[in-house]
Amino acid sequence: MTFTKAERNDSSIKLAITGPSGSGKTFSALRLAHGLVGPKGKIAVIDTENGSAKLYSDLTEFFHCDLAAPFEYRKFIEAIQEAEKAGFDCVIIDSVSHLWQGVLDYKDSLDRKGGNSFTNWNQAGKQLNDTIQAILQSRLHIIACLRVKQEYVLQTETNARGKEVQVPKKVGLAPVMRDGIDYEFTTMFEIGMDHFCTPSKDRTGLFIDRTFQVTEQTGEQIALWLTGVKPVTDSTENFLKMIHDADTKDLLAKIGLKIKASTLPEQQKDLIRDAYRKRLGSLA
Repeated sequence: MTFTKAERNDSSIKLAITGPSGSGKTFSALRLAHGLVGPKGKIAVIDTENGSAKLYSDLTEFFHCDLAAPFEYRKFIEAIQEAEKAGFDCVIIDSVSHLWQGVLDYKDSLDRKGGNSFTNWNQAGKQLNDTIQAILQSRLHIIACLRVKQEYVLQTETNARGKEVQVPKKVGLAPVMRDGIDYEFTTMFEIGMDHFCTPSKDRTGLFIDRTFQVTEQTGEQIALWLTGVKPVTDSTENFLKMIHDADTKDLLAKIGLKIKASTLPEQQKDLIRDAYRKRLGSLA
């Protein structure tokens, strides 16, 4: 038994996206995955939503697997294992809520046969736990989409005539999943009907106290964090200093990822890229 220095550079992200129907969970997951794995990465989608993910086939390249009812836990585990064997870099499970429904259906079938309800829950719960462990132990990045319980609330708005009116708005409540599922994921994004996201949990520290739309840049930021590169303030001076101080090609490559994810104007990024290329040539 030995201890080694802990580093993030061999890690993968396990991330959950929750939201009501129509909030953009699948769309956001695909954009995030594309940024996470980069242009050469391979994305797989395990689709329990009657093939709905294929509607976004023009958004980015991905490979699709239909998972039909009954939603037995073994199907999810086998699909994850097949994705690993096929050499994918990221798997989107859309939606993990169907796994939970399958577990509940199994519990109901046990109850109809009689026996102790507590014992039946133990058997059904083991199916969920086995699948969660398959997700957590996978070497792949995994993005899990979860439905949420929904209801409508009345909100006061001003109409075109300047009159205040009551308008029904769809809102999401708790995820359709076992309580405490947030403990299993590194990060959880909650997406509203306005398509904006707020993190309910974020161990990366990148998105705390932020409200934003999930894009490819979100995935790029996570990919950079996983390399172990410390976040820096986006400024030309900071980038030029990092490039000047970089003494290996590997370190310079990590800085290149940060430049790509930067929100600096393109004119400033061109200046930084020029310094990057010169420094790369000097390390050859």
